[in-house]
Amino acid sequence: MPEERLIDIFNTQKATGLPDPLTETKKLLETNERLQTRAREAERICISLGPCGNRQLTIDLVGALHETLVRNSHASSTILYTQGAPELDSNFLPEMKIEHHHPQSSPTISIENFNSVFSPQLNAEFMNAGLKIIVGELKPHPFLQYSGLCDIVFPGLASEKSARDHLTKRTNFSIAELRKERLQITASAGDIFALGAILDSGGSALQVAFGSLSDSMLSLGNGLQTASSRDVAKAADIVVMSVGGMPQDESLVEAIETFPVGIAALKRNGALIVAAECGKGHGDTEFYEWCAEKKEARHLETRLRHYFNYNGFKAAFLRRTLATHRIYFVSTIPDHYVEHVFGMKAAPTVDAALQTAQRVMGSQSTISVIPDAGRVILRQQAPLQQPSTSEQQQSAGNGSEV
Repeated sequence: MPEERLIDIFNTQKATGLPDPLTETKKLLETNERLQTRAREAERICISLGPCGNRQLTIDLVGALHETLVRNSHASSTILYTQGAPELDSNFLPEMKIEHHHPQSSPTISIENFNSVFSPQLNAEFMNAGLKIIVGELKPHPFLQYSGLCDIVFPGLASEKSARDHLTKRTNFSIAELRKERLQITASAGDIFALGAILDSGGSALQVAFGSLSDSMLSLGNGLQTASSRDVAKAADIVVMSVGGMPQDESLVEAIETFPVGIAALKRNGALIVAAECGKGHGDTEFYEWCAEKKEARHLETRLRHYFNYNGFKAAFLRRTLATHRIYFVSTIPDHYVEHVFGMKAAPTVDAALQTAQRVMGSQSTISVIPDAGRVILRQQAPLQQPSTSEQQQSAGNGSEV
């Protein structure tokens, strides 16, 4: 792309403050007396792994945990994978049992009397453990504030039915309540330790934290705001972004959760170019059905006020966004569905999408780039509803002022 038209490249802060995350992790574990006590008392230990953009870091974190637990416990231990967690070599810790949580088939235990709507069902191996530890990366989330570490227990270890009940047919419900309820379910699962990290766009560790989930979330959340927040000084005509790889690019219904990041740097009626593989297609039947109705966003939003549906919420967000922006989508989803069901413009490559967008928006259109939208928080310094270059050119041709 022409450098003279490039406004900004939005990356996270580089990892300069944590040169040795393994040493820092060992220090956190060795000085936590509550962990030592619980390890000595527990008959069963379960370490549940969530998504993390740095596989080697996951290996190091689990290795440090194992070293600490071996010294302080003789309990049987299990490593439990959730969806999107990096796989570890089975020979890495051969004395620990390795299992995968499968929402459709893994044995679960219900949390009774949680509320009148549903009883969450969580993985039995995890629930029966005397010492529960979760390990993962904390990331920003435009809709839910955070994702990753805080999602490992729920919905990460939930049955398929309880995960879906949590998202659908909720009366007088909102996005804020969705996030709050997830944390309430996690708290209901018992005393849980959390070993978490935040990463830069290159996958290097910026910070690690260990303690209760609430303590780890507080520490990492503060660090995430500093490391991931970037000011948008000037809106662009075109924003080119990657959703950030697995698990965000697994399907469209997951990828769309990063779209607000690109929109935050874009002018009204600007062009957003999104790269997401989407090997599992659109990813959810309800999301597909809501989009296939092709109704205006206001109609979908009216329905959501009566019966909240998270995938319907994302469909309404997409329709609302398409009313004010062009979206070029680079994925493996067939063009027919991209354009005729979801309303976006299909492109075979980012280069092809950029060339098309520049023809539409004008040769003088400005560009910003977001290499990993899943790890960036964009802060608008001023309202970014400036008209796009194409609108300015059209108005100038009509002799009107902008």
